[in-house]
Amino acid sequence: MKKYPNLSKTCTIRGVSYRNRIFSTPTGLTYPDEYSGAPDFRTVLFYEKKARGGAASVNYGETPVNNVDAVRRPNVDVIRPDFSRMILPAKDWIKYTDAITRHGANPCVQLCHAGLFAEPFFNGQTTGRVIGPVDMDKESGTHVSAMNEEDMARIAGDFAEAAICAVQAGFNQVMVQCCHGWLLAQFLSPAWNTRTDEYGGSIENRAKFPLQVLKAVREKVGPRVVIQIRISGDEHQENGWSLEDCIAFCKMTDGIVDIIEISAGDYHNSEHYCWVNPLMDHFVNIPIARELKKAGVQAKLTAVGGHNDPEKMDQLIGEGVVDFFSIGRGILADPDLPKKFLTGKEEDVKPCIRCSDCMAGLYTGFYQCNINPTAGQEAYLLNTPAPKSSKKVLVIGGGVGGMEAAITAFDRGHDVTLVDKGEELGGTLLFADHGHKEDLRSLKNYYVRQIEKRDIKVMLNTVADTALLDKLHPTDIIVAAGSTHRVLNVPGVENARYATAAYYEPETIGEKVVLIGGGMINCEIAISLADAGKDVTIIELLDGTARDANMFIKPTLDEMFAERADSIHVITEAATKSISENSVQYTDKEGNEFEVKADTVLYAVGSVPNSSTVEEIQEWPEWESFRAIGDCTGASIVKKAIHQGYYAAMDIL
Repeated sequence: MKKYPNLSKTCTIRGVSYRNRIFSTPTGLTYPDEYSGAPDFRTVLFYEKKARGGAASVNYGETPVNNVDAVRRPNVDVIRPDFSRMILPAKDWIKYTDAITRHGANPCVQLCHAGLFAEPFFNGQTTGRVIGPVDMDKESGTHVSAMNEEDMARIAGDFAEAAICAVQAGFNQVMVQCCHGWLLAQFLSPAWNTRTDEYGGSIENRAKFPLQVLKAVREKVGPRVVIQIRISGDEHQENGWSLEDCIAFCKMTDGIVDIIEISAGDYHNSEHYCWVNPLMDHFVNIPIARELKKAGVQAKLTAVGGHNDPEKMDQLIGEGVVDFFSIGRGILADPDLPKKFLTGKEEDVKPCIRCSDCMAGLYTGFYQCNINPTAGQEAYLLNTPAPKSSKKVLVIGGGVGGMEAAITAFDRGHDVTLVDKGEELGGTLLFADHGHKEDLRSLKNYYVRQIEKRDIKVMLNTVADTALLDKLHPTDIIVAAGSTHRVLNVPGVENARYATAAYYEPETIGEKVVLIGGGMINCEIAISLADAGKDVTIIELLDGTARDANMFIKPTLDEMFAERADSIHVITEAATKSISENSVQYTDKEGNEFEVKADTVLYAVGSVPNSSTVEEIQEWPEWESFRAIGDCTGASIVKKAIHQGYYAAMDIL
């Protein structure tokens, strides 16, 4: 019997067969061809891995339904023909759908319209008009015109045409985006839709235009295509739509929509709920699914929300709470996640740390997964030659970067020794064994397990020096020596400890805590200590906290600080001058002196690379290749260590 029989069970909807109950959701890393707008070969190779990895459905992301007023950003995909330029993108989309279906998965595409968040500049056939539920002027100065019934009929037709183009390109499943602040969500949500006519007010009125769209799509594609919608079960914004609204609308779609995917949030007011992060729980949208099932919604239900436990997933399907599970970033981190879950090898899944840098990268340009260095790089890796012979590789440093390098080198056929001066592997992430850092702890434990499963020689409590090199005589060396926390340079620093003492020695933390430094590490510690009943003050030199957090985690921290305003006090643009046994002295930007009482003082003010180890090892004259990676070349995040570790090992030929 299968370990997870419910998760493995097949399902057929409108003649479309799903081989299991795991859907792969959009995760970006799409590269439209600059001329046709269809996905290029890099994108096809990236998404093909998801299908090969066992997902039942692979959903392609944001695809606007027209090029007139639907597009919100550059570099989006186009699925409808552009007869003005005689571009027929279906022939290129077929390459994508073939790459999905040949591995037994069903291709799905997310059809959307940005509504009031569209910009004329990004719409190649723009009339200069932006449309939405109501008349308004945006902060950018762009005027939004309230849609009339002619607009509604046109947009419904655009969705229908885009859907049939998708079907003709080989898609047997289409998703209509009804959440996260897209056009249909703008109509559904009273936060955006303040109309006073028959398309505003009650949920029945607000649902008229979205239902018009869904009916047009169903009529166009016929009865043999699966229609899926995505909704926000909770918008987490003032005057957002309610659970009652959600239930009512979902019931209105009975007979039209086959699958409802439950998400949360709004890109523009509560974006941090769209992609749950390490400060949030897993399985966050399951309570909404329970309510929809209880209310008798007929469509099959799936949900996003940090699904990382196949046993719990199997149980929830067995209980009838949901019919499928949708996973985005987890499959980005490990495309083989579905196959590993379904075969009971969940301990071999590289766990997503929910950092959301992948999605934030859409806006910053660093469009990658922090822990999967191959994501989006499939085309370039085709040019990596196989090793000519097995080399004797020494990796110095047992953090995640060193472990990634050791695993990659071993898997490419090399003889690998991993050395660390500590008592156990894990490096900087050993602190995650204590406290609330579940996602980082899972990542660290994954790497340790993978080292143990391989015939990699591990030498702990071992200092790497030239004497060790003379003894081991490696041909290739990778140094991942990490960094050391910077010691605060103020009088009385002996009365303070480094911030991770809050994790390692929680019993020693007093009731009134001062945290010097307002980066993410101290912000997360502040929340943890406040929840433990402590009074916390953060003193930060710059003009804001968590400047190292991305655009999704920063709003979460701000929201959690606001909820704990009685316990967390933030002082910015303040320079710590001295620390005594029971207080911290600081000056503000005008030079005024202040004092904060404290029975515990912790600090986190950056790190210093362990460059001396790099310099000593590099001086050894007998190596064939040498590479320093990760924090020992300059302090950074896990992405730098893991990516550099992987590629350093790949370069050993």
